[in-house]
Amino acid sequence: MPYPYLKYRDGADAEAHVRDFLTTWEVNHVAQQLSAMAEDKSKISEFVLSLDGPLANWFAQNKPKAYDSFQHLAAKGTQLFHH
Repeated sequence: MPYPYLKYRDGADAEAHVRDFLTTWEVNHVAQQLSAMAEDKSKISEFVLSLDGPLANWFAQNKPKAYDSFQHLAAKGTQLFHH
């Protein structure tokens, strides 16, 4: 059974949330031995599972395919919601 992602809601540290997401993602996928491209796609598609509130709305309005990498997505989200 996979570990659930902690939910991020506006007001928390966006950079810390990305680190927490990546830690949980690693635990959930360590045995899969995914290619770098498959890892990136998985991170982008699963990131929404860790979002709540305004950031979830922002993500829903953007197409995941609009991001060429998870790093790009995380940087944009962190930029928009960093306090």
